[in-house]
Amino acid sequence: MKKIIVIFFVLIPLFALTQNLQKIEKEVFSYFKLPENVSQEDYQPEKIIIKIKPQYRSMAKSSSIEIPALNEEFQQLGVKSIQKKFPAEKPVSNKLNKNIDGQIVDLSLIYEIEIPQSVSLEKAINKLYRTGVIVYAEPLYIPKLLFSPNDPNVSSQYALAIMKAYQAWDITQGDTNVVIGILDTGTDFNHPDLLGNIKYNYNDPINGIDDDNDGYIDNFRGWNLGETNNYPQINSGSHGVHVTGIAAASTNNNTGIAGVGFNCKYLPVKVSNQNGILTHAYDGIVYAANQGCQIINCSWGSVGGGQYGQDIINYATFNKGALVVAAAGNNSKDEKFYPAAYANTLSVGATNTNDKKWTGSNYGYSIDVCAPGEGIYSTMPDNIYGGLSGTSMATPNAAGAAALVKSYFPSYNALQIAEQLKVTADKIDGLNEKSLESKLGRGRINIYRALTETNTPSIVLTNQTFKGSMHDYFIAGDTVSISCFFKNYLAPASNVSVTLKAKDNFIKVLNSSTYFGSIPTLDSVNNSADPFRVVILKDAPENTEALFTVTIQDGNYTADYFFTLMVNVDFINVKINDIGTTITSSGKIGYNKQGQQYGLGFTYKNNPTLLYEGGLMVGNSESAVSSCVRGEQGKTNQDFKSILRVTDSPLMVADINLEGKFNDNTSLTPLNVSINHNAYAWNSPEHRKYIIILYDIVNKGDKPINNLYAGIFADWDIMDYSVNRINYDSDNKMGYSYSLEPNGLYAGIKLLSSTAPPIHYAIDNINGGAGGVDITGGFENNKKFATLSTSRNEAGANQFGNDIIDVMSTGPFYLSPGDTAFIAFALIAGDDLVDLKSSAFAAQNKYDTEIPHNRNHKPIDENEVWFGKCYPNPTKNDVTFEFYLPSPAPVDLILYNSMGQIIEIIVQEASPQGFNRITTDTSILNAGVYIYRLTSGEFSSSGKLTVIK
Repeated sequence: MKKIIVIFFVLIPLFALTQNLQKIEKEVFSYFKLPENVSQEDYQPEKIIIKIKPQYRSMAKSSSIEIPALNEEFQQLGVKSIQKKFPAEKPVSNKLNKNIDGQIVDLSLIYEIEIPQSVSLEKAINKLYRTGVIVYAEPLYIPKLLFSPNDPNVSSQYALAIMKAYQAWDITQGDTNVVIGILDTGTDFNHPDLLGNIKYNYNDPINGIDDDNDGYIDNFRGWNLGETNNYPQINSGSHGVHVTGIAAASTNNNTGIAGVGFNCKYLPVKVSNQNGILTHAYDGIVYAANQGCQIINCSWGSVGGGQYGQDIINYATFNKGALVVAAAGNNSKDEKFYPAAYANTLSVGATNTNDKKWTGSNYGYSIDVCAPGEGIYSTMPDNIYGGLSGTSMATPNAAGAAALVKSYFPSYNALQIAEQLKVTADKIDGLNEKSLESKLGRGRINIYRALTETNTPSIVLTNQTFKGSMHDYFIAGDTVSISCFFKNYLAPASNVSVTLKAKDNFIKVLNSSTYFGSIPTLDSVNNSADPFRVVILKDAPENTEALFTVTIQDGNYTADYFFTLMVNVDFINVKINDIGTTITSSGKIGYNKQGQQYGLGFTYKNNPTLLYEGGLMVGNSESAVSSCVRGEQGKTNQDFKSILRVTDSPLMVADINLEGKFNDNTSLTPLNVSINHNAYAWNSPEHRKYIIILYDIVNKGDKPINNLYAGIFADWDIMDYSVNRINYDSDNKMGYSYSLEPNGLYAGIKLLSSTAPPIHYAIDNINGGAGGVDITGGFENNKKFATLSTSRNEAGANQFGNDIIDVMSTGPFYLSPGDTAFIAFALIAGDDLVDLKSSAFAAQNKYDTEIPHNRNHKPIDENEVWFGKCYPNPTKNDVTFEFYLPSPAPVDLILYNSMGQIIEIIVQEASPQGFNRITTDTSILNAGVYIYRLTSGEFSSSGKLTVIK
């Protein structure tokens, strides 16, 4: 006789209303987390960039922000300084620049704040987000120069010949009114090949007065942002001087070399400090744009990106009409590099004398064009010349070309200049490795063609949207509609067709083409009325980015664009009621991966997430604990492996019904358990504030499991994480956490079952653990088992509270081989402690009266076939059928009419093991009731399908 042990929990957050001086609606916020490829060398650890929401403009002063909620956070963080990043910028008065059709950017609400070095940058940024008054908060990234030393005896400028600069100069030698902003380590005012092409500001001569009232005294010949003076002379290295010469050295002056821009001027903007560190790189873009530079050269970058940098690019592009030309990076990787990877820049890769990718150049679908970058001969400090290599060198070649295009086509806006260079570039894919196909942009720049070929359109894919059968996620069997949006920047197009192709064999394209006909210059079109349609096939890998190619054609003009779609995800976002969270296939709660990736966290009524990390832990000794939460310092345990991906459950007891299965076979010390899990959520009024989760833990081994404990680990960061507290309510068997701030929010975990005693352990997440378990140096198995099996009812018990973590568990249990322990949780929200208890009571009642558990619930059996459901039903168009196979097997899915006649054989073939979805189009059927039947071996399931018109 099998022993059945029943355990249930409820996870409960309670949130008070946020008080602000002005009423706002907060957006759901997923935790900020530094990207994995960003190191501490890539940002300034004591600096944060923030942007205040427009409704708080009256409280945004030059060196202070008079918003109480934000000032309180500043005080707790020990903020050292607050300064407007661009104090001279005025609020924008219009939203669109009619000339360029883009979003105007407001820089007047961006601030730079300085925090103590001892404060965690990530924690500080997340604290600021919780105020609800900022648009974004980000690190202040430090870009790096992008060059490599080369033979200093290079004696020729091969790049000019390859790019057809000589032929181009027969058409235009540039306009002195076109200015290239060189944002770098400075120029050399003593170099005879650079002195003659500086753009002088005659409105502000050197006299100690800011004659032009632009906020910079005597910026007659550029500006040194890094050292805050009017002398952008290089004082470290040679990078800036070399870059300047490539784009803008004086040409035809019987001296040295020729700059690609010929007569075009350059504005030196030094963005490095005295040590050559690029401390003011993005500030330089704003300065150059404000000073009237039509082209801005950025031979630098970093792997760190964010909305701040995109704001700066958009400001230059849309507010000021300047084209930002940026280096793609020297990491020899297929990776995004910023600012080059931002939208609205011209991203430049580097090639050599044979039009092959320079060995160090980055590549990828975000590259726009290439230009020569290996062994580029140019000016050096102290009146000499030499060769350097890098995308730093390719970028000024492109910037000089852009300046010539602007000179010859003065009416072109910034993006039109970029598109003209792209559509006239020489294709070089055939000269490079097959793996680089389409990853070197449109080709290598040809300046002559850019000046002479003016009848080519440039139709750009600007955006795409996705719509699935049911959810906002897409898994195997789903049919996805894809709408694409296009804009033609150059010559009118007359016979435009667009084709979609899938690069992966697990995607089947159903509707692959659309036709637009004519698209005038600067006009936009989309295929929302006739979207592309694709099916995610049954063998699609989990959590995979499917790659698509969109090919645009108009006669001889062809352009390819690429985008990705995350498919076959093994997590589901639950947002049906006041709670928002993510249910995963491997025991984590709130987020699918370490570092708050792919998930909602835990939200309530659109408040920012309260949960930093959450998940299941099970164990029976100090050495045998299986979990999906943090482990040894810097690591996360991933002891649970998905057997059945979480999906819609056939057990319809709530408005949202999810089901999945995982085991702990990947643990270093496995318990040999298999865990079915279900999640249920409702949207009716008294049940809108909780989600119930069930875990059925099965002993799959051949030996008994003694002393088993199971519980939920929850690292709550409620509003200001540093002033949190935990208490225990013995009447409700509930550990609850809350913020000590006024109207502080609450979160808790309630045990629903009574078959074993509740165990609650409150962790002070500070050095020393305040007398309890100290996990700041790592959360090893012995510490996990202690929190699962022993009690500690308070944390943050001092006057001001602190960072806390809660563990609610139950046990011990004895499981013979094959025995099952039914364990359940729920996630609940409320507006105060009374509301919290009310929601807990509602969840308990729902569990007692409606949720199947030990009385009649049958867990998923991976050894049996089962049919999920058919949806939507009724349907007008697509309908999806769900079923599970324990092993590959033949499947017949047939649709009949009411007379028993076969209308459609939907599938009649072998299907793979696991969860399957099959979608078919019913739009050609007459309205009425049909019968579907799915059979596989001895299994058979039938049902009614209603088709409506």
